[in-house]
Amino acid sequence: MPKSLRALHEVWLFYVRAPKRRLGVAAFALVLTAALWLARLGTSSARIGAVCVVAAAGLLAALAAWRERRIARSPSLAIDRVSKRIDPSLSARAKRALSLQGQGKAQGVSEELARLHVDRALAALPVEAVRSGASRLAFVLGVVTLGVVVANLGACVRSPWAVVEGADVLLARRGVAPMGMTWLLDGSVNVRPPEYLHQEERRVAFRDDVALPRGALLTFRGAPAHAGRRLLLSDGTTEVPFVDDGRGQLVARWPLAGSVDLRVVARFGDVVVPEPEATRIESIPDAAPVVTLEDAPRRVQLATDDEPTEIPIHYEATDDHGLREVHLVLRSAQREERRVLARLDGETRVDRGGYVLRTSDAFVKRSHAPVEVRVEAKDNDPITGPKWGSSAAITLVPPDVGEPEARRLDAIRKLRDDLVDSLAWRLSNEPPKGDRRPFLGVLSRGVETDLARIEETLTGTFAGLRITGQRAAPIRAKARVLRDALKKETQAPSAASHAALVKASERLVLTVDSVVRSLGVTDTRAAAKELADVAEDAAQAAELALRSADRVKAESRVDADVSVLAGGGRAMRRLGALGRDLGEIVEAYLRRVDRARRGDDMAHAALAALDLAVRLRQPDPSFGASGGRPSHAGGESGGGRGMAGEGAGTGEEADGAFDEAVQELDKLAADHAGQIGQVEQSLSGGTSEEDVKALRDEAKKHAEAVREAAKPLPSVGGGSDSWTSKGAAAKEHAEQMARSLEQGNAADAVASGRNAIAAIDEARRVAARERFRRFMDTGPERTLEDARPKLERELRWAEQKLDELRRKAAQRAGPQMRAHGDAEGKLAERARELGQKGRRSETLPPASSEALDAAERAARDAARQLRDGNVERGLTHQRDAQQKLEEARRALVGEAEESDEGSRQDGDGRRPDRQHADIPSADAHKGPEEFRQRVLKGLGQPSSGRLKDAVKRYAEGLLR
Repeated sequence: MPKSLRALHEVWLFYVRAPKRRLGVAAFALVLTAALWLARLGTSSARIGAVCVVAAAGLLAALAAWRERRIARSPSLAIDRVSKRIDPSLSARAKRALSLQGQGKAQGVSEELARLHVDRALAALPVEAVRSGASRLAFVLGVVTLGVVVANLGACVRSPWAVVEGADVLLARRGVAPMGMTWLLDGSVNVRPPEYLHQEERRVAFRDDVALPRGALLTFRGAPAHAGRRLLLSDGTTEVPFVDDGRGQLVARWPLAGSVDLRVVARFGDVVVPEPEATRIESIPDAAPVVTLEDAPRRVQLATDDEPTEIPIHYEATDDHGLREVHLVLRSAQREERRVLARLDGETRVDRGGYVLRTSDAFVKRSHAPVEVRVEAKDNDPITGPKWGSSAAITLVPPDVGEPEARRLDAIRKLRDDLVDSLAWRLSNEPPKGDRRPFLGVLSRGVETDLARIEETLTGTFAGLRITGQRAAPIRAKARVLRDALKKETQAPSAASHAALVKASERLVLTVDSVVRSLGVTDTRAAAKELADVAEDAAQAAELALRSADRVKAESRVDADVSVLAGGGRAMRRLGALGRDLGEIVEAYLRRVDRARRGDDMAHAALAALDLAVRLRQPDPSFGASGGRPSHAGGESGGGRGMAGEGAGTGEEADGAFDEAVQELDKLAADHAGQIGQVEQSLSGGTSEEDVKALRDEAKKHAEAVREAAKPLPSVGGGSDSWTSKGAAAKEHAEQMARSLEQGNAADAVASGRNAIAAIDEARRVAARERFRRFMDTGPERTLEDARPKLERELRWAEQKLDELRRKAAQRAGPQMRAHGDAEGKLAERARELGQKGRRSETLPPASSEALDAAERAARDAARQLRDGNVERGLTHQRDAQQKLEEARRALVGEAEESDEGSRQDGDGRRPDRQHADIPSADAHKGPEEFRQRVLKGLGQPSSGRLKDAVKRYAEGLLR
C-alpha cells in the first residue's frame, strides 16, 4: 500500500477503530445476554439455541476481523473505505491510477511515471474530508454502542440473577447445574413424628445433619431468595414443590422413608439448580420386636424314656414402640401352624406369657421331621408394614414312625412273657395235700405281682402313646376274673378252685396274646399309611428336583423323607410278622431310590418312591397263608414268609365282644336321648295357642318390669373380669328374658332370668373385690342389690306360669305320655339285658355295670311316672338315667381312649364319634314342621344330659 494511502487509512482508523471495537464488544455482550436468557428456559432446544446464538456471534466477530485484515492488505478496498463516500470521483481516479501502476510494464509505461501518477491521484484526496467523515462515523458508532449498552444493562437490571442462572443452566450436565445457588432464606424444618410414636412435634436445624424416625413428616419453610423461581425439595430422584403459604413464605412437606440428602432446588425446564448445602437426614427404621424364649435354643428328644409329656414355653416379647400380636409358630419341613398367644392394643411394649405344648399335640403327632417351636411377635409399624420378630427355636425331634407303637407292643409282649412264666409255675406246681398256707402265700404273691404288672403296663406311656381303653378293657376284665379266682382259692382252697385259678390265668394269657397279635397288625397298617404319605412327598420332591431351579432344596427334602422312611421301616420290623414284611419292602424300595439318585436319575427315584407309596397304601402281607396276594411281592418285596397265626382276624375276634358292648351302649344312650326329646316335644305340643296368647298378653307388663329393673345396669363392660362386664351380661340376659316373655315363651324366659340372676351374683362378687380400687365406693354394689330382687320377683312369676303351662300340656298329652312310658320301660329292659350280657362275657368293668343298673332303675321310675301323668318327675328320672348311661360309657371306654384314641385316626386330635346316625331318605321330607321336629330331635341329643336343655333352646332360637 502506498504511503500516502496508508496515512489516509490510519487517519480513518484513528477515529473509527475504537468506536467500532466498543460497538462489537457491546453487541457481543448483548447477544450473549440474550443467549443466556434463552438458555435459562432449560429445555434442550433452548439450550441448543443459546449455543447456536453465541457461536453465530463469534463467527461474525471472526468474519469482521478477517475483513479488517483484507482491507489492510488491499489499496483498492482502503480507498473505498476512506474516500468513496466523501468524493466518489476522486476515489475512482485513485483506483484507476493504481490499476495503471500494475499494468505499466505490460503497456510500455514507465513504472516511475505510474507511481507518480498514483501519488498525485492520492494526494488529490481531501484529508480533512476523510478526517471529518471518520469523525462522523465514529460518532454514529458511539451512539449505537451506547444504545446497545443501555439495552444490555436494562436486561440485566430487570433480573440481575437471570444471566447467572442462564449461564449455570447452559453449563449443566445430566440435568444438574454445576454451580449451586441459595434459594431459600431463613429456612426452618419442623418434624412431626409418626402418630404411633406419640411424640411431640419439634424443630431441627436447616441444612444440618439430623437423625429422625422413619415415617416422620418434615415441613420445610422459608422465604424465597429470588422471586418467580420454581422451587422444589429434592433428594435427587423425587421432587416436592414449594407452595406459597399466603404469608410470603414457601412451604414443602416431605414424608421421610429412607435416609436422604434433601436440597432446595430451582427448576428451569429440564435443569435444576441446587443449593450448595443439603439437609442430611438419617432415617431410623422401626426395629423388629425382640422375642426371647426361655431355655432356647435346645433340642427335645421325644422318643426317650424320660420324655416330657408337656413342654412349658415362657416368652418375653419387647418392641421399641408397641406390639400387636404374639404367635406360637410350629414348623416341620413344608408344614407350618400358627397359634395366637396374645392380641395387644399396639401400645404395649412388653408382653410376657406362657403356653404348654403337649407332646400329644396334633401337629407334633402328624410331624415326622423335627418340629421347630418359636414365638414370633408383630409390631405396630404402619409405615413400612408390621414386622415380625422371632425367638430362638426349641426343636422337637419326634420318634420314628411306628417307634411309639413298637415300644408299646414290646411292653405288652413282656407282660405276656411274664404271665406265661407265672402260668407255667402254676401248671407245674400242684397244691400240697397238707398245710397249704405257704403254697397259698407264694401263689397270692405271684398273682398280685401279675396284677401289678398288668396295671403298670396298661397305665404306662410309651413315647407319648398309651394303651387305649378298647385294648385294655378285655385284659382288665380277665384280670378281675383272676383276682376273684385267687380270692376263692385263698378262702376255700380246693382242687376245683385251683383249677379255676389256672383256667383264669390261661384265659388272661390268651387275651394278652390276642391283644399283641391284633395290635401288631393294626399298628403296622397305621404306620404303613403314614409312611405312604412320606413316600408320596419324596416322589413329589424328586419330581420337583427335575424341573426346579432350586434343586438343592428339593434334594434336601428327599433326604429328609428318606430318613423318615428308613427309621419307620426299622420300627415296623418290631411290630410282628406283617411289620417285618413291610419293613423289608421299605428297605428294598429305598435301595431303588438310592441307586437312582447315585446315578443322578431323579425320574426313576420319583417312580420308586411312588411305587413304595402305592404298596404301603395296601398294607397286606406279600404272601398270606390264607389267600394272600402274591402280586404285591414283586422283585424286591422282601416277602416270602407266611403270616399264618398272626393275622388280623384273631385280634378282631378278641376285640369283638368289647366293641359290641361299646356299640350297644352307644346305641342305647342315643335312643334314650331321643326318647327324652320326644317326651319334651310332646309336652311342648300339648300347649295350646290360647294358653300362649293369654301368657303373651299377661307377660307384657312383666316384660316392662324386667327392663325397668335392668335399666340401671351397665350396657358395656370395661373389661373381661370387671363388674361392669358381668353387669352388662346380666342386662343382656334380662333383655332376652323380656323378649321371651313378649313372645309367650316361658321356658326361655325362665332360663334367661336364671342366667341374669347368676350374672348379677357374679358381678356383686367382683364389685366387692374391686371396692378398694374405687376408694371404697359402694355405688355398684347398691345398683346390683337393687336390681336383683326385682328380677327375682319376675323370675318367680315366670316359673309359676311355666309350671301351669306344663301341667296343662301334660294333661292334654296324657295318651302320648303313657306311650312314652312304655317306650321308656323297653329302654330300661335293654339296659338290664346289656348289663347281664356284659357280666356274663366279663367285658363290663364294675363301675360300668353299676352305672347301667342305676340307669335301669332310673328308667323304670321314669316309665312309671310318665304312665301316671307326672311328666316333670318322669323327665327328671329320664335325665338321671341318661346321665348314668353316659357314666357307664365313660367307665367302659376309659380315660385312655379319650386322650389317645384320636391321635392316630383323627388329624386334629378329636375322637371320632361312634354314635350311629341314620341318613334320611329322599321321601322322608314332610315339610317345615317335620324339619323342625328333626332339628329339635337331633340337636336335643348332646353327649351329656346336662347340656340338653341348652342345646334345645339353641335349636329353638335357630328355627325362630
